[in-house]
Amino acid sequence: MKAFVIYVKGHVESQKYALEALTSCNKNGFKAELLEGVTPNTINQYEQYPEIENGRATSFKKENTKKYLTKKSCFTNHVRVWKKCIEFNEPVAFIEQDAYCVWPWDNTQFDEVLILNIDSAFKQPVFNHVRSKPSFGLGKAMYNNSPLVYNKENTWLGSLMIPGTAAYAVTPKGAKKLLATLEKYGWDQSDYFINSHNVKMEYKMPEYFTFKFKNLNMSHGF
Repeated sequence: MKAFVIYVKGHVESQKYALEALTSCNKNGFKAELLEGVTPNTINQYEQYPEIENGRATSFKKENTKKYLTKKSCFTNHVRVWKKCIEFNEPVAFIEQDAYCVWPWDNTQFDEVLILNIDSAFKQPVFNHVRSKPSFGLGKAMYNNSPLVYNKENTWLGSLMIPGTAAYAVTPKGAKKLLATLEKYGWDQSDYFINSHNVKMEYKMPEYFTFKFKNLNMSHGF
């Protein structure tokens, strides 16, 4: 499977982690390449979309312009990969620089979105507040037992959210649905936008990716 490892050019740790992530991907059957990430300084080079009404991005726009632009930059990286997926007409993987491949790609068939790091994702400190963490058995399953629920007052209210976007794969069908949703409703923070209202999500255990490095929190500020 093609994979794109997103990194921030000029950020020493991001570049270092990205190269190690790239190596781990290529050792395990992911045909990976580096993709220079969008930043607030380059966001205007890409097509602009409004944010969804009453979403998480809206609150950033009102309260923290820098974070708003950073989140928008992060989201734009996903849009770029979705468009590449459609262009190639085959599934592709979106990999953030601090993810690390630990399981060989074995041609798992999935419909729209496949979460590649389901267990490691929920073990991240950001989810320490989650009281009832889901358990994941071996094999492939629908992502339907998540405690992460979209809580903003709009059409996505109550939908299950992806547990971060460090490592996931998307099919052309899924990419088309996500882009159509973007055109209809606008964008939101990436792990809010990729939700069960907008796309069908599945996961695989053993997971393909974990976290070998510290979380750089690139989407929280450069």
